[in-house]
Amino acid sequence: MSRFCLLDEKQDYVAHDWDLAGDAGARGHWLDLFERHFDQTLQAAAKQYTRAAGAQIKAARSEFNKAIELLRKDPTSLPGGKLDVMQLCRLRQDVLFTNRLKDPFRHIKLRENESAMQLYPQVLSILHATGPGEKWVHLIRCIFAGNIFDLGSPATMKLTGESPDFTATLAQTKRRPWLLDDYDRLADDLDTAPPTKWSKAVVFVDNCGTDFILGVMPFVRELALGGTQIVLAANERPALNDVTADETVEIVQRLSRIDPDLAALIDADMFEVVSTGNDLPLIDLWDVTDELNAAATDAELVVLEGMGRAIESNFDAAFTCDCLRLALLKDPLVAQRVGGEVYDCVCKYVPSGEAY
Repeated sequence: MSRFCLLDEKQDYVAHDWDLAGDAGARGHWLDLFERHFDQTLQAAAKQYTRAAGAQIKAARSEFNKAIELLRKDPTSLPGGKLDVMQLCRLRQDVLFTNRLKDPFRHIKLRENESAMQLYPQVLSILHATGPGEKWVHLIRCIFAGNIFDLGSPATMKLTGESPDFTATLAQTKRRPWLLDDYDRLADDLDTAPPTKWSKAVVFVDNCGTDFILGVMPFVRELALGGTQIVLAANERPALNDVTADETVEIVQRLSRIDPDLAALIDADMFEVVSTGNDLPLIDLWDVTDELNAAATDAELVVLEGMGRAIESNFDAAFTCDCLRLALLKDPLVAQRVGGEVYDCVCKYVPSGEAY
């Protein structure tokens, strides 16, 4: 594990700079959120692991609640004397793994993958009917609409009981101008005909289901058709409903069976899947796999997709290549920090060499 090779060495990189130990209001919000969310996570775990995991679930609930209570009394009790959202994610992950509840949302991820697979041909048909001038805006709005399926967000946790309606969500997704809207600058580099500007792009992906299958895949598929080799960078281990590298490989292979163009792109080595080594919904780019760095060395574009990887962490990270951040905001405090509201959209594009 090492520093991501495309980080700009001239910048003092900080993955996540929100110190909750010194922000009582934000600290209360996040501790309350993680406590409520963990209970919902254990409800999902009970369905995934059945009654046989009753003792593990009880132990996990007790362990996590005690840790949260300690942080309420002493927010500097974690190593280093700091408290941030990434550390809370790590705490939750460690408790789940210690109690052998490694993938509590697996049954929901599988269900949502199947649902999204059924819609994939329809999404491509709509894309093919979209005019050249509207194609890329449409694809980015599909990413925003897909990103609604996020089981780390209280605003979307209700989706554990039903599949999100992607078509309806897409229709309701905010249109331009978005909260952060660099699309005009991006459009200059997104030619309507091949070849694209970038020979290779590294795409840090987020969630299973509609997010990856109906949001990210149509977008990167279009880039690949224009000549951009795609590196899909996914988590090594489960975290909430984030897609893992192994799951990414399986999904892309299944999609290729119903998408001849995608199959041809795979045969032409235009797609590669690598593990980031990460197991959190946020990511620290100081600590990624050598496999990712080997694949990314000659990339000319980095895409950070999703609120966790693009906004909560790495929002101001500088890269030696072009960088595109695409995310739907689903937490009120995160939205407030960038001057927006829940369900606002972020399209932040910074070409190489420009100030962040």
